[in-house]
Amino acid sequence: FTAIGVASVFVVGAAAVLLLRQPNQAAMKDEAAKIVLAKEGSVASSVLLSGTVTAQNEQYVYYDASKGDLDEVSVSVGDKVSEGQALVKYSSTEAQAAYDAASRAVAKADRHINELNEARNTAATTPSLPQAGVEGATDQTQSSTLATASIDSQISDARDIRADAVAQLEKAQAQLDAATVLSTVEGTVVEVNRNVSKSPTGNSQVLVHIVSNDNLQVKGELSEYNLANLSVGQEVTFTSKVYPDKTWNGKISYISNYPKNSSEASSSLAGSNTGSKYPYTVDVTSEIGDLKQGFSVSVEVKSMSKALLVPITSIVMEEDKNYVWILDENQKAKKVEVGLGNADAENQEITSGLTDGAKVISNPTASLQEGKEVKTDEATN
Repeated sequence: FTAIGVASVFVVGAAAVLLLRQPNQAAMKDEAAKIVLAKEGSVASSVLLSGTVTAQNEQYVYYDASKGDLDEVSVSVGDKVSEGQALVKYSSTEAQAAYDAASRAVAKADRHINELNEARNTAATTPSLPQAGVEGATDQTQSSTLATASIDSQISDARDIRADAVAQLEKAQAQLDAATVLSTVEGTVVEVNRNVSKSPTGNSQVLVHIVSNDNLQVKGELSEYNLANLSVGQEVTFTSKVYPDKTWNGKISYISNYPKNSSEASSSLAGSNTGSKYPYTVDVTSEIGDLKQGFSVSVEVKSMSKALLVPITSIVMEEDKNYVWILDENQKAKKVEVGLGNADAENQEITSGLTDGAKVISNPTASLQEGKEVKTDEATN
């Protein structure tokens, strides 16, 4: 009898649990539909690229034997430099000597011109003695005119000599200026090499490398298959594995019309499956934040075209056809066949079957029936 009583209690308890759960199941069947409005917008393209973060503004200073012997490298790795700051100096003994000689030549020409001008003024104001066979004031005037004309000719020659000296002075000044290499960007010194080879091949060696963190770019290569779907000006988003929860924005600023090198183009023509690679550049348009040079990033290209969008969760596939459930003017369910375009993680492009502003059920269930009234719990948006 005890066993029977315990069994009876268990059966009654189980039945009570089932009865208690029945209302919840009914509520699930009657779950209110979530309604959104079909509206025009853009989805992210299916084109995914990879790239590397680089400096948009950077400067390489290479050793240049034509400027003379290397005298001094004025910066060290990690230094912050400003635009116009001296980075490298070459020995300028010969350039300085040429400058000094040209400067003296200009000064000598100036003195000679001044002397000629004084002589001309004197000749113009001092009466000359009468010449034999010439009488009176006419003789004095003609003599003065001849003297000033001779001096004017000498002044003209002296000015030509001065112009040549000035040209030599400017050339020498340029050589002196070239002996000191200045920074063309504001940034950080990331490389310094003071022990360069003095051989003819030394001109390819980097003395100083400066980069700017204020303006970053993403550079990479895209395949020939993506070339037709991308264009300069398209907006992109990109992420880094270093900070997977952060996203940056950018815009494509450059796509090469030529493959990376001729050998890749040749392999493509020969039937290579990989295809040619075309360099591209993306300018970073959002805040730099934690983004650093050298980061490898995944780039997602946003489509520039506009289309009618619905939530991707609203799409129902039946027998290789795509449908969405909408509300008609009587708040009743209606299944509509639609054509699909591109999609991203949230939205789906609709190419046919819907009109702008259609009320779309974003969470369709198997219990939906054509022509039945649909319960909603929120306003459309």
